[in-house]
Amino acid sequence: MSITRVTAVLALVAASLAHPRAVAAQAPRVVTVKAYDYRFEAPARVPAGTITFRMENDGKELHHLWIVKLTGKKTPDDFTKAMKSWGSALKMPDWAIDVGGPNSASPGMTAEGTMTLDPGTYMLVCWVPSPDGMLHVMKGMVKPLTITARPAGQVDAEPASDITMTLDDYTFELSKPITPGRHVIRVENRAPQTHEVVIARLNPGQTAAQALVWINAGQAGPGPTVLGGASGIAKGRHMFITMDFPAGHYALFCFIPDVKTGKPHTNHGMLKELTVGPETGKGDLF
Repeated sequence: MSITRVTAVLALVAASLAHPRAVAAQAPRVVTVKAYDYRFEAPARVPAGTITFRMENDGKELHHLWIVKLTGKKTPDDFTKAMKSWGSALKMPDWAIDVGGPNSASPGMTAEGTMTLDPGTYMLVCWVPSPDGMLHVMKGMVKPLTITARPAGQVDAEPASDITMTLDDYTFELSKPITPGRHVIRVENRAPQTHEVVIARLNPGQTAAQALVWINAGQAGPGPTVLGGASGIAKGRHMFITMDFPAGHYALFCFIPDVKTGKPHTNHGMLKELTVGPETGKGDLF
């Protein structure tokens, strides 16, 4: 190799060291969590970053994966002690922050939720009530999760969404109608209190009000197919849900108790029917 060629190669190497290429952003890592009656099977430690939690419901009841971040050096024992006094009101203190997760899915179904988590201590919780009225968390369906430091050089990319759903007191707003097919929905909470969205596909002729009665009455007999959604997210937070929408009629629900009245947000009108149009590709909100 000539001296001129060697000099050129060295110059390129020096330039690359002085101006390193941008590291390509990585797709969200997938963490599988199995939900049983009444426990979670999940990793104990996961590195920080953008993570897709895939909840597989292997139980006989509805389950969701609700993720809570503990702040102020609080421990899982602190959470458990406080939880026993909250009861069904879910009146969590300031040090317990709702960060989302895949919402309720029918038995045998899988739901996904993607969010960016910082290092810290988190709790995986299922607040869904059994037919006997007892919350699953009170039956042992709670598990700590440690989010460790982000690996060196890791650069995460949040999913590219095609629809934005905004949660408020007491509404669901969509940036555009949902059409048949697969969608990535960015869910944002702009309300001062925590909200969720449960997405259910209604049976022919069934209304959201009838589906609500079925859910509240212990899910006995035939009911809607509950597909997932976004578990509780605190004010200013966001997450992503990825879901297939065949043509049909759907309902959106928020069951979280109101901070003022203690009644579920569905009682304040936070439920909505929508239709995903047939092959015309049209979707409409009621």
